[in-house]
Amino acid sequence: MTLLYPRITSAEAAALVEEYDALSLQDLEKRAGVSPVAFYSTTGGHPADVAHLENLAHVLRDCAQLAGYPQPPDDRNKILFDRAAAKALHATMDITPAEAGQPEIWTHFATCLVPDLVAWRFGTRAPKRWIGTGLVRHTLARLWWQAHALAVTHNGSTDYGLLDNLTESDLNQIFERRAIGGTPPLARALARELTTPRLYGAAISRRDIVRDTAKRLRRLLPYTSFTSLDEAAVQRRVRTLVSESIEVLENTRS
Repeated sequence: MTLLYPRITSAEAAALVEEYDALSLQDLEKRAGVSPVAFYSTTGGHPADVAHLENLAHVLRDCAQLAGYPQPPDDRNKILFDRAAAKALHATMDITPAEAGQPEIWTHFATCLVPDLVAWRFGTRAPKRWIGTGLVRHTLARLWWQAHALAVTHNGSTDYGLLDNLTESDLNQIFERRAIGGTPPLARALARELTTPRLYGAAISRRDIVRDTAKRLRRLLPYTSFTSLDEAAVQRRVRTLVSESIEVLENTRS
């Protein structure tokens, strides 16, 4: 049976974030822990115990320390933390996608369990990074979903190579639209095509190809049920879109 994670309402979280603006990272870490007003889903598993939650917070702080915490992170260390934390969340949490889709869970993570890490990564004046109104923006929710969608499991081991090979811009193109990022086979297919050698060897910029391919895929989504196709078929569809994009962009340039 999977675990159920503590939740907190957005109103309670907003009040906490307002308080945090005046606190140091050290003070925030001292305040970290399970909220006394946290609540759990009544079905679908059993509540995660304090030991599990503390271990998860410890694992995330290890990721941050490897990225220079508590020193202000530069762009390189932000990405270093994001990649490590994504894998750590996915590997350590025992959670279903349905449970992971509940915004109050991630709101509690950010405002109660590891507020110091969220403040270090994004500051205290970006509410979407704290409160799970949009999971593609939330500091931690977006990372779990990236790892979940892009992980490849084989013979009991999990490979996060697709996640490691993508740039921040690539991840945005995949996960800004839940119809893409929320469909793991489609997200993996697009990630594979975006990291193939032919995109680096094309006569036009890889960035233009990525953006054009993403636009073509979004136009196709209302008319194609990618969830009804097997992964090989999805891969072929996406590969065709990339080929079309390269051909059109090269012809436009010439």
